[in-house]
Amino acid sequence: MASIFERMATIAKANINELLDRFEDPEKIVDQTIADAKVEYAKVKKESLSVLANESVAKKELERLNAEADKWHGIAASALKAGNEGDARKALEKENDYRTRAAKQEEIYGSAKAASDKLRAKLREMEEEIKEMESKASQIKAMAVTAKATKAAAQMTDKAVDRSAFDAFARMEEKAGKQLAEAEALENLNRNTDAEEEKDLEAKYATGGSVATDDALAKLKEELGM
Repeated sequence: MASIFERMATIAKANINELLDRFEDPEKIVDQTIADAKVEYAKVKKESLSVLANESVAKKELERLNAEADKWHGIAASALKAGNEGDARKALEKENDYRTRAAKQEEIYGSAKAASDKLRAKLREMEEEIKEMESKASQIKAMAVTAKATKAAAQMTDKAVDRSAFDAFARMEEKAGKQLAEAEALENLNRNTDAEEEKDLEAKYATGGSVATDDALAKLKEELGM
C-alpha cells in the first residue's frame, strides 16, 4: 500500500515538467498509476468497513451504557422521593456499575473512532490525489507528446547529416547563377554591338547632306558623262 501511496503522491503533487523529466513514459505511468490507485482505493474502502463498523458498535454500546446509568439514576431518585432509601441505594449501585462500564467503553470507542478517522482521512487523501492525477492526465499527455516531438527533432538535428548533397546543390546553384550572369552579359554586349552597327550604317547612308553639295555632285557627274 505504501508504494502506491508514494507513487500517487509523487504524481499528484509534482508539476508536469518534473514528471516529464522523472519518467521516460509519463503518459503510461500516469494511466497505470490512476488505474492502480482506483483498485487500491476500492480495496482500502472495503477493508475499512470493519473498522468503521467497529466504531459504530462501540458508539452504540457507549450510548446504551450511559442510557442505563441515567435510567438507574432516575430510579434511585424516585425511590428516595418515595422514602425507600434501601431501593435508592440499590439503584445507585446499578448506576455506578453502568458508569464504570461506560468509562471503559469510552476508551474503547475513542480508540475505534481514532482508527476510523485515520482511515477516513486516508480515503479522502486518496480521493483527492486520484482527482488531481485525473485532472493532470490530459495536460501531462499533451506535454509529453510535445516533449517527444521536440526531443526527436533535436536528435535529428544533432545527428551527423550527410552534407554532400546539400553542398553539391549549393555548388550547382552557384554555377547556374554564374552561367546566367554570363549569358545576360553576352546578350547585353550583342545588343550594344548591333545598336552601334545600326548607327554607323545609318550615318553612312544618311541623306541629310546640304542642297549645295547635291547640286555640285550632279554637275560633276554631268561633266564626266555619268
